Amino acid sequence: MTFRYGLAWLVLPLIAVFGAFGYTGWVFEGYHWGYLGLMLAWVIAFVVGFGFTVQVLPHHTHREARWPTPVSIRWDLFALLLGALAIAALFYDRYYLRGIDYFSVGIAKSRSLLNEGVHASTVYSVFGNFFLYSYLFPLIRSIIQWEERQPQTLRFILVSVFVELAAVSFLMGGRTAILLTIMVGLASFVTRHFLGKSYRPSFFTPLRLTVIGVLALLTFGLFFWFRSVAFGSGNSYLYYLNICGHLTKGTNLACDFGVESGPWKDISNYFHLVMLYGTHGVWFSESVISSSYPESLVTPQGLFAVFFSRFGFDAPQSAFEGYWIPAAGSLTSDFGIVGMLSVSAAFGVLAAGSIRHLRVGDMGFAVYSTVFLIALWLLSFLIFPFNLPGLLLAVLLGFFLGGLFLMAATLKQLVNTRFS
Repeated sequence: MTFRYGLAWLVLPLIAVFGAFGYTGWVFEGYHWGYLGLMLAWVIAFVVGFGFTVQVLPHHTHREARWPTPVSIRWDLFALLLGALAIAALFYDRYYLRGIDYFSVGIAKSRSLLNEGVHASTVYSVFGNFFLYSYLFPLIRSIIQWEERQPQTLRFILVSVFVELAAVSFLMGGRTAILLTIMVGLASFVTRHFLGKSYRPSFFTPLRLTVIGVLALLTFGLFFWFRSVAFGSGNSYLYYLNICGHLTKGTNLACDFGVESGPWKDISNYFHLVMLYGTHGVWFSESVISSSYPESLVTPQGLFAVFFSRFGFDAPQSAFEGYWIPAAGSLTSDFGIVGMLSVSAAFGVLAAGSIRHLRVGDMGFAVYSTVFLIALWLLSFLIFPFNLPGLLLAVLLGFFLGGLFLMAATLKQLVNTRFS
């Protein structure tokens, strides 16, 4: 198989797979070989589909490409404004209409209040949820066009993206927005490579990327601390026992590696909580391989949450309700090994096709499709990506903004032709 498209970007999820395999083996003193084999099969099928498509499609030499339209901040400002309006609309819906007092109950309890009772969707809620992740698109454009933009422009956009990300995380009371933003950012780095650029702009030195990674881990741990204080005594060891027991319920895994006292107690326990949440798909994937769940469907849960439930359909029962199951595990549970391998190979074909359009100069839609396909690929090692409602809405938002851009460009061309 040719390597002209570069496969180094596959190394990152494989490192995570082996890291999860090693961590769970260390803390639980037992290794989940079925999980490791399943994830390697997922990767191999993707590479086969990707490689076959690369061989079939015409070869185009690597070159540095530019956006088809002049580098402009107007669309970024428009997207950031949409995001700010969405945040304001969602806050109004939840604070004034639902009566959730974020400032008195805190982030953790406000999230639990969102799931209590039955609330009719308002226009503020619909608008807010749909446009909430608008900030992702200026982030993508800025990373792709880093060298073509002025430093002050980049600084303004990145600060605005950070502020909106913080506001979204505050409103949603969870970590999903942070995870999604990190994955989209990483996918944008990879997309730069397919455009003939370096993987990362010069600003993102290894040290700065390490600092960003550490801050992300600390932020994830901070959310656990919020919930520990909101729903318990704030004792990290007791909260660790509670969460670890929840994640390992029904298994023979022993939560005996928490720290009950000492100066490193809180750091150790919250570190393990972050790691357990990030790796609990390991033993659930192992459970998928060794057990049968004929009455449950894992993969369509997100689609039901966002779309089908609006038409009165009830989501099918899932044996893993509330847990994050890697795409390989969820697809195997629903469609078997052959179905999982087929989806992975098809995913590889789709990714290669999108990247091919980048290399022949289709810099508009192909940039965003490639970024989101790679983000889906990275997320698939944690969860079936479409089970993240925020990601589904972000993809739909991308189609909406793309259509809006085409309409604006067409109208502009018509006006220029009419009055030229």
